[in-house]
Amino acid sequence: MEDSYVTIKTQGEAIFKDKGSKFFAFAQHVGSEEEADFVRKNFKKKYYDATHVVYAFRLGYDGQKFRAADDGEPSGSSGVPVLNKMKSAGITDAIVVVVRYFGGTKLGIPGLINAYGTAAEMAIENAEKQICLVTNTICVSTTYAKLNYVMRIVKEYDLKVLEMNGSESCNLKIEVRKNITEKVIESLNAEGKIVVSCQ
Repeated sequence: MEDSYVTIKTQGEAIFKDKGSKFFAFAQHVGSEEEADFVRKNFKKKYYDATHVVYAFRLGYDGQKFRAADDGEPSGSSGVPVLNKMKSAGITDAIVVVVRYFGGTKLGIPGLINAYGTAAEMAIENAEKQICLVTNTICVSTTYAKLNYVMRIVKEYDLKVLEMNGSESCNLKIEVRKNITEKVIESLNAEGKIVVSCQ
């Protein structure tokens, strides 16, 4: 089970030229559909005089939420090639926008697929990437007598304590990598009087 994914840390830019047409590509991080829409609208506004402003985005650690738009180019000739380059680069929580200024010569469908795909690929390559972890938050309730045991598990699995409070009993919120969540819960449950739930 995969519990990490790659996203964009800092924006990547690129320019690709073919038969007089110029393709300006931008790859950047987005965290939601609303943010992706906001970014797309900004590019559309900034490059108001462009012939086409094509984009694609992927969201979620598995990239299962996505969209691609051709913005007036022949169907499947531009947005999908951009999306495919994102998939092959393995990036998500990101948007790639490709702005085209028509140079007077038609490129045909294969030419468009190549131009948009190449511009997108170059922008993705020029962006700084970062690896993010997929995590769960577990809630632990225990006595103070058992706290040392809980903290030993925290240290052993290199976990992050997000919250800790309580008077008569001790309540903690702990961030756990998705891959080891079950193992951590089992380890905590092995010692009695520890109540564990997963958020």
